Amino acid sequence: MTKPNGWKVLAPGREAELVLAVDFATTGRSDSSFSDLVPHLAPEFTVWETRQPTAAAGMPAKDHLTLWVDEVAAAGRPVRAVLGYCAGGLFAGELATRISALQAGAPRLVVFDPEVPSPSSLHRDFAAMMEQFASVLSPEEVAAAQREGAAARAEAADFAAYGEELGRIFGERAGAAFAREELDTELLDEFVAVFRSFVSYLNAARQIDPVAAWRTAIAVSSREPTEWAASAERSVTVPVDHADILRSRRVAETVNEIIGAYAPL
Repeated sequence: MTKPNGWKVLAPGREAELVLAVDFATTGRSDSSFSDLVPHLAPEFTVWETRQPTAAAGMPAKDHLTLWVDEVAAAGRPVRAVLGYCAGGLFAGELATRISALQAGAPRLVVFDPEVPSPSSLHRDFAAMMEQFASVLSPEEVAAAQREGAAARAEAADFAAYGEELGRIFGERAGAAFAREELDTELLDEFVAVFRSFVSYLNAARQIDPVAAWRTAIAVSSREPTEWAASAERSVTVPVDHADILRSRRVAETVNEIIGAYAPL
């Protein structure tokens, strides 16, 4: 089989059945990722994680899903479970629905702190990104960027426009600091491009109505469950911070129990 472009293999596993994970995973982010979770899952699970297309700017949800589903179909392997982190839970729900049409039974759907992206959550992500550059930016510069980001919400025409404005603010603020410290501006360009790609991913996720799919899901929540966790068939809360939910061994044990006992076929 040709190596999939829409997926990367996180665990080769021992089973033919796949466990699919949806997330926008980037190097160096503070939030945990499926790469943190997989080492603690049962070794028989074969885990694939979505790889973000390089041409993600403006890519609609249906194109993301077509890429992912087509490659799973081409692999000819049944899917045991679909996992989704945060906004990835929207894609995961629709992915599980589409895969159900390709095989005899529906895969188990598990969503971690599920969330529908909003301007407030986007500003939260922007603020977290600015904090990651605290070693380059002064506290005053970080605070000023966050104030500009909050003020821009009132002027933005829509979610995508707000994301574009946050990217501009980050580029300007970080650009000045990079120039001052004589750092590689190509690296800055990469960070800005990743953030804009992330905004595109979130905007695409917002095109999906998760209600029907999430009614069949199990929500695994951190100590402060999102409002959307209540939409799930069942919710399991683990006393861990949101940023660490995929690092938690207790969460891994919960996932092993959920998908280990599940037989879609």
